Amino acid sequence: MNGNPATPSIFAVAEPVDAPVKAIALVTFAILIFGIQDVIIRFLSSDLSAMQIMFVRGLIAIIPISLFVYWEGGIPSLAIEHPFLNGLRGLLMVVSYTTYYMSLAALPIAEVTAIFFVSPIIVTLFSALFLAETVGIRRWGAVVFGFLGVLVIVRPGANSLDPAVALPIAGALTYALSLIITRRIGRTQTGSSLAFVAMGVFVIVSGTAGAFIGDGSFAGTPDEVHPSLAFLVRAWVMLDLRDGLLLVACGLISACGFYCLSQGYRIAPASVVAPFEYVAMPLAVLWGLIFWHEIPTVHTLVGIVMILSAGLYILSREAARKRPLSTGRGLRLRL
Repeated sequence: MNGNPATPSIFAVAEPVDAPVKAIALVTFAILIFGIQDVIIRFLSSDLSAMQIMFVRGLIAIIPISLFVYWEGGIPSLAIEHPFLNGLRGLLMVVSYTTYYMSLAALPIAEVTAIFFVSPIIVTLFSALFLAETVGIRRWGAVVFGFLGVLVIVRPGANSLDPAVALPIAGALTYALSLIITRRIGRTQTGSSLAFVAMGVFVIVSGTAGAFIGDGSFAGTPDEVHPSLAFLVRAWVMLDLRDGLLLVACGLISACGFYCLSQGYRIAPASVVAPFEYVAMPLAVLWGLIFWHEIPTVHTLVGIVMILSAGLYILSREAARKRPLSTGRGLRLRL
């Protein structure tokens, strides 16, 4: 614990700093390493359980997050005014990332990323519904256009439609709800406390799930179970060296990426740095080509452009209104 209140902390909340170049570098770096985490988890999805991955990753991530807590004031900084909302936010994020990772086991990574990135567009919708914020006709038009982009990718009614497409949509919805809660509680909490509580919920929920389904009794045979469901209910196994090191990397990525996003949005306006989060979309296309030889369909590319255009337009409108979008900490509070 930082016992000397006069001692400055490199992680402490400070006066706004105008350092856009540094902020852009931090956010871009965070998106890059989160993309690497997605690649790792997709590789692991054929052998490990999603719950086991989140449990081990959470245990690893709590260590560096605890260091962030220490530098932001120690245990007193973990005091929270809204324990119920913190717990609900954590549960929503568990559902969000469980469904997101399940979809990676069955769908092209570019498609999953594009659909999930509709979440900041959903935040605009939820802000009007739950926070009574005024949304103009042009932003409503961008919301509709973004959802049409999802429909172009998903193509409901197509013979080849995989039921797994519902998973990233569910992930985007629950993630947007978690961002709405973050807007409510983020004014009274540090970034490290938000991360610590959420990661704690991840560990508790995934550990509890492992106690009930970790023996693989619900797994069935590979031919009977959809790849996404198999990833969820697969038996927990003893990790070998390779998988253990990959999960350590995921834990470090989660902690480091969250800090980079938080710091990036602290030292520059959201309207300046938020567009760089959309680097995730072309990166996902690149990772799919490199690791799985996945060539996006024309429908996927058109949908990506539509979602990207809608999100950037909403950001531009927010910049014109001189009001930061979402939580002020980024579009994707990835853990």
